[in-house]
Amino acid sequence: MGVAVVAHASGLAGCRGREKTAAQKSLCERLGGEPAVKAVVADFVGRTAINPKANFSRKAVDGDAEWKPAPADVERLKVLLVQFVASAAGGPQKYDGRSMKESHKGMKITMTQFNAVANDLAASLDKFKVPAKEKAELLAAVASASKDMVEVP
Repeated sequence: MGVAVVAHASGLAGCRGREKTAAQKSLCERLGGEPAVKAVVADFVGRTAINPKANFSRKAVDGDAEWKPAPADVERLKVLLVQFVASAAGGPQKYDGRSMKESHKGMKITMTQFNAVANDLAASLDKFKVPAKEKAELLAAVASASKDMVEVP
């Protein structure tokens, strides 16, 4: 599902504005709007949930209990990720979740784990044939959150 296909099919729902040139469009619009972000997030969550390097369930982190999310928990995570990504990409969506620092506090996320998650996001963007420029912009926006998420260098 290339960006042009999603943009055409969705009418840029969720990132709609007046007709703009490519240079005037937000990253969210250039990605294909909220429907494209939802597709990428769904693939990304499935991908990172099974990546042992990402440690999605926070298994065996200093004796803490493993996170065993119910399907509703995973769906809520996806909603928040769509809001976060679309908002970070300049879309009109409002992120309703806690701050990155607050929501990741105590998870003892390492830079290696953060990078594994970022690689999973990159793979999902590749799957949907997101152009290199937009991919780099989005990954840079996500990388800027590492300072609030990574607790263990």
